[in-house]
Amino acid sequence: MVHSLVSRNSKATACFIPNASFVLVSVFNIMEHIVSKKVSPIPRGYRTATSCLTVYDVDAAMAFYQAAFGAEMLTRISDADDAPALHATMKIGNSIIALNREAPEQGIFTPASLGACSSQLHLYVDDVDASWARAVEAGAIVFTPIYDAYWGDRVGVLTDGNGHLWSIASKIENLSQDEIQRRARAMAEVEAPPALATDVPAELLAQTEAVADPTVAA
Repeated sequence: MVHSLVSRNSKATACFIPNASFVLVSVFNIMEHIVSKKVSPIPRGYRTATSCLTVYDVDAAMAFYQAAFGAEMLTRISDADDAPALHATMKIGNSIIALNREAPEQGIFTPASLGACSSQLHLYVDDVDASWARAVEAGAIVFTPIYDAYWGDRVGVLTDGNGHLWSIASKIENLSQDEIQRRARAMAEVEAPPALATDVPAELLAQTEAVADPTVAA
C-alpha cells in the first residue's frame, strides 16, 4: 500500500517537472527582468548634483582628502596596472565627489595652475573645530580663519594643494532670514568693505554691494 502511494506520488510529481529547455528559458527571462529592474538612471548613492574636482595627481589628492576630511574612496580608474589614476570617486559624509586628473591639452586645469579659484565646496560637520584641526594637521592651508558668522554658523575656509577652497561649518544658531539680513546690514555699517583689486573699473566698484551669502569666504 505504501509502495503504491509512493509510486503514485512519484508519477504525479514527475508530470509537473518541465523539460530542461523550458527551465533555462524561464530562468533567463526572470533574470533578465530582475537585472533590468535594478538599472536606475541615477546611480545608487548619488544625488542630483555631483562636484567634480580637477587635481594634479588623483592618488595624492585622494590620500589627502582621506586624511583631511575622512573621505572614503569608492572607485579608482587607471589605463594600466600600477599606473596613476585618471579618475576616482570618493564619499565625504553622505556626498559623492569625483576627481579628475588635470589635462592641459584639453584645457582642463586645477585652480592652482590657473592661479585662481572661482568656487568652493562647503562641508557641514558635527564638530567644526575637530574637523578643522584634522584638516590643518593633514596639510590644508588656512584661507579664512574659523569664526562665528552672522548667519548662525561657525565656519572657516581652507585651501588644498590643488587650489580648491573648502569651507567647513557647524550650525550654532537657528536664525530667521530676517535676523540674518539684520545682522548683515549691521555688520556692513561698522566694518570697512573688503579690499578690491585696483584694476577693477570705477563704475563697477560703484555698483558693488555686500550680499549675505553663507557659502562665500569672508
